[in-house]
Amino acid sequence: MQNAIPFLQHGAALGDKDRDLLQAALESLPAAVWVVDREGRYRYVSQTYARLLDTSAEHCLGKPMEDVMPASLARIYRVRHQQMLESKSRRRFEQIWTVNGEPRWFEVHMNCLYNEEGEAVAVSGYARDVTQHMEQQEAARRIQGELEKRVAERTQQLRVINEELEAFSYSVSHDLRAPLRQIAGFAELLGSRLAGWRDETAASHLQHILDTTRHMDGLIANLLQLARINQSGLHKTRVDLAALARDVVAQLRCDHPTRTVKVDLPESLHAECDAGLMRIALDNLLGNAWKFTGKQPDAQIQFGSFPRGEQTVYFVRDNGAGFDAKNAERIFGAFQRFHRASDFPGTGVGLATVRRIISRHGGQIWAESAAGQGATFYFTLETLN
Repeated sequence: MQNAIPFLQHGAALGDKDRDLLQAALESLPAAVWVVDREGRYRYVSQTYARLLDTSAEHCLGKPMEDVMPASLARIYRVRHQQMLESKSRRRFEQIWTVNGEPRWFEVHMNCLYNEEGEAVAVSGYARDVTQHMEQQEAARRIQGELEKRVAERTQQLRVINEELEAFSYSVSHDLRAPLRQIAGFAELLGSRLAGWRDETAASHLQHILDTTRHMDGLIANLLQLARINQSGLHKTRVDLAALARDVVAQLRCDHPTRTVKVDLPESLHAECDAGLMRIALDNLLGNAWKFTGKQPDAQIQFGSFPRGEQTVYFVRDNGAGFDAKNAERIFGAFQRFHRASDFPGTGVGLATVRRIISRHGGQIWAESAAGQGATFYFTLETLN
């Protein structure tokens, strides 16, 4: 009969040698093992089980559970053993036992045993000490709870910071730009009233005021754009970067009709990205290429891509003024300029904006260049599986 327990049948099926081998096998298990008959008396107890109850295996044999186990445990296991015999099922549960005054967790498995007639005659069980595992789980839960608490706190801090940034942006947009526009307006009004005035020095000073206020207004606009990059939502769709580049180049040609620049663009170049943010990035990259090829009689700009492993690397290349390779890392910082403003005007914020956009897309950006030999800007976008 399957699951029969011959050693409960008064030695009918196993000889002394076989019983010794079976007992040695049970004693070798890392768990505490026991067998209790229908009357709730111990028929087998491993030494590990006996040690848990601070007794000996010989002392347990033939005695009811109530005489061996603590009363609180005996009541629980008497009910469970009876339920096992009636339902003929298997059980698994976790239980706290006190060992040497210390509470410990045990994983307990119980199973019915049958005689050759298929009658449930006993219940076997084994208990494995899982205290360390339970403590690790509890430690993991505490760590998880602490992490969740920290994330919630950090999220709240970021929310406050974003609110402050919004307030700052509003202040910059209205409180700082308004006086600049007033200065520019009065300077233009003064210039119109002094039209024909022959004091060239005063006229030069007046023009300098106008140029400076326009430059500061442009700088404030760029800083606002940089601040808003992280505040805006990221809406990724399938975007044709080549089409965006064509729009940017068309606008550059419209703004500088006297320039002749050879621009090489692919027919199409699709990527998963935020169309609005990538338009800003290409505005800056292609705009820089356009600006720094301004002194080249045969100005050339190229936008394209190539594969690198599982990624696509995009690039904007020009044959313009270039920059010293030692500045390749610094060039993406705000207000980093490596050319005189009189040669190539700008605010020094554009590439910092590009880096932030690429970073928000999970990508990287880097540059290669040499002074007087043009520059190439490379960037990647996050690969979506």
